[in-house]
Amino acid sequence: MMRGPVTGVGAVAQPLCEALGIGYATYGFISALPIACFGVCCAAVPSAARALGIGRLIGLCFALIFLGSLLRLVFNFPLFSIATVFIGIGIAFLNALMPVVLRHLFASDVAFVMGGFTGLIGFSGSIGAYFSVPVMEMFGSIRASLALWVLWSVMTLALWIAARKPNNIKIMPVTVDWSMLTRPMTWAVIFVMSMQSLTIYTTVAWLPTLLIDQGMTASEAGLGSAIFLLVSAPASIMTSQFIRLCRSERTASLIMTVSFVIGIILWSAGGPLSYLGCVLAGIPQGITFSMAMILMAKKSSDLNQLLLISSLAQGIGYLIAGLGPFICGLLYNPANPWPILSFMLAAVCLWGTSALYAFGNQPLFVKKSS
Repeated sequence: MMRGPVTGVGAVAQPLCEALGIGYATYGFISALPIACFGVCCAAVPSAARALGIGRLIGLCFALIFLGSLLRLVFNFPLFSIATVFIGIGIAFLNALMPVVLRHLFASDVAFVMGGFTGLIGFSGSIGAYFSVPVMEMFGSIRASLALWVLWSVMTLALWIAARKPNNIKIMPVTVDWSMLTRPMTWAVIFVMSMQSLTIYTTVAWLPTLLIDQGMTASEAGLGSAIFLLVSAPASIMTSQFIRLCRSERTASLIMTVSFVIGIILWSAGGPLSYLGCVLAGIPQGITFSMAMILMAKKSSDLNQLLLISSLAQGIGYLIAGLGPFICGLLYNPANPWPILSFMLAAVCLWGTSALYAFGNQPLFVKKSS
């Protein structure tokens, strides 16, 4: 539920625009809405977790995603926008809460568990990207693609109600130390989070359209987007092993940056080479997300510090990331993919540079003298 309701829209961008009566620039705005929610809502996570308890708050998140998914079945642009915001708010809180829950439950092997968690998120995204077009064609309606997430959210909410809740996590009052924003390390962590988010959400929103412009059918373009997301899932799970193989996070960051750059360039080739590009970009996408989670866990010494940096980095990071799909809507030219591709190449290089610095030995939290 943390990616599929968002990634499922990109593959059906054209029929969705027709159903809502909007153009591609407005579609870019719609695509940016949930990512903007990810950023705006993160600041409220610590207070909400303290007030409601993490278990109840997660249940509320699933309920919001269900309500948003249901409202998207009504093709009215203002209502569709509100529904997208509901989905964005639900996922936004989950983005900040789940790393805390996982570190609490699996403190002895954070890197492995974070990798598995982000792998499942990537799998969720690939379901949305791949099944949207086949489901739409099977039932002859784009509503069928959107209704898929109503079904998933009902099942998820029912399972969560039945599950044992992690309400024993105690969240202390957290005051954001805004002086952290004056430190280069803080911004390095933020850019590691924001640039991987910008690339994935820009890709799922625009890659199908770019591939269609290169001569692919809607189904073939949806497959390319699904490949990108699907290979990211096992890559995320193998992140800790990959880092050990590279002997350092910095070396792993450099290799992933180069692979992503080559993948983006191959998207412009069309045909089978575009699929190869989806693989070469999808693998680092999965690993970079896991590395962002691992980085935040390593830079914090307790759960409250982790919730603070998770909320801060994801809050500011997703606000930055939300600009990606919107900017691409302004840059979009069906005859020339390079304005969008160049924008994404710059984002990947910024991620690589930030990761090289962030995975150094400099601390994020400075101990105050007594």
